[in-house]
Amino acid sequence: MAILHQNKQITEKIHPAEKIGYGMGDAASHIVFDSCVAILAYFYTDIYGLSPAVMGTMFLAVRLLDAFTDPIMGAIADNTITKWGRFRPYLLLISIPFAVSTILVYTVPNYGDTGKIIFAVVTYIFMTLMYTAINIPYCSLGAAITADPKENMSLQSYRFAIAPIGGALGTAAILPLADFLSPGDRAAGIQLAMTIFGAIGCLMFIFCFMFTKERVQPLKEENINILRDLKVLMQNDQWKILAVYNFTMLVSLVVRAGMILYYVTYILNKGTDTASYFLLGTTIFSMIGSLIAKPFTDKFCKIQLSIWNNILLGVAGLLFFIIPGDYWILALVLYLFLQMLQGANGPLQWSMITDANNYGEWKTGRRITGMNVAANIFMIKLGVAVGGALIGWGLALFGFQSSVGGEPVKQTQATLNGILIIFTVLPAILYCITGLYLKIKRYDLTDGKVESIIHDLEHGRFANKGNTTIEPEVTFK
Repeated sequence: MAILHQNKQITEKIHPAEKIGYGMGDAASHIVFDSCVAILAYFYTDIYGLSPAVMGTMFLAVRLLDAFTDPIMGAIADNTITKWGRFRPYLLLISIPFAVSTILVYTVPNYGDTGKIIFAVVTYIFMTLMYTAINIPYCSLGAAITADPKENMSLQSYRFAIAPIGGALGTAAILPLADFLSPGDRAAGIQLAMTIFGAIGCLMFIFCFMFTKERVQPLKEENINILRDLKVLMQNDQWKILAVYNFTMLVSLVVRAGMILYYVTYILNKGTDTASYFLLGTTIFSMIGSLIAKPFTDKFCKIQLSIWNNILLGVAGLLFFIIPGDYWILALVLYLFLQMLQGANGPLQWSMITDANNYGEWKTGRRITGMNVAANIFMIKLGVAVGGALIGWGLALFGFQSSVGGEPVKQTQATLNGILIIFTVLPAILYCITGLYLKIKRYDLTDGKVESIIHDLEHGRFANKGNTTIEPEVTFK
């Protein structure tokens, strides 16, 4: 049975330089993640030339592969033994293939319609695999740096304050840089821009590798066994709650963020310059939201904060319905406010994921950080896939006409109404479900309970041995 080394190092204070180093890894990941959320659907329909229905189906079908690859990668990472740790080596090994995949997915080949669909599917699969291979070890690294809930919340706040730097490259910077690098040929420009950003992502991962340290280590007594670890994971009732929470929140996020270029282009009737304000503002205000999350969690229960933050994200988004198309600045202000709220969701979400990982070890006696993170990332990526599919299928349902080369096609009034509905009503419903689900299912890993769990783990005490210092059931606050 795997247990933690019994030393105080797992809860020591983490230097800000290491927190910045850890955040750089997520900045690299967000070059791809944010571009997939905000740019890729628009790229495939209005530049690459795929139909919305084909694009949406591809997003969902390819992501289903993660159901197999994510737990495999999690188990591999859990059982990796090197002088650099279990998770850090993958930041070096996969960084270059990861960069190459970002270039290929934003390449428009000179093929026929069938050939372009095949190329899109193959390159999207490759990018998905490389993202899995580097992002699961990266996300697992956070739980290996510290087990202290306060320090982990601080670590996640740094992470999500720095991550938007990468997000800005993959969203706000990509279209202006593409037009600068290749005037009149946006497809070629985007490929050149992603080549530059891929190289930057490699350097960010190397920086993360150099400035982080794995402190929380299990004592291994068993070999790799994916089915066993999945069975252990399913004993974690708090993880099950977070799995649904992660899924619904990511569907909500992707639908709103993925529709922003359609909203700006077809509802506000604005071009690249205005769209860049929305995308760049997303970076800045997400960063602000990440930074303010930590002070709020010092004063309030992070579970309650997450519940009400998601409900507000849903309800406030309905205000887009009453903003006239000519008032684009007012729409921008509202969107940036929502992005600030979403930015606060990041550290709250990943702090809870780490708490659930520690709770799972306390409950079962086995630490499966890689598998725990892999399962959460699968739910997150499934949310991204379903969100992207809903965008594609929704646009097809309302008769959206794709264009080639980035020039907007005049849409019918029914299509314009559909764009507004997808952008506002659908995420509003999903965000409210996200918040209410935590309350209804009574997710109860408060800071006090987690601190007691960490105390037990430091002294080799587990719930399944009946020698704990806390009661197994804690009333939800």
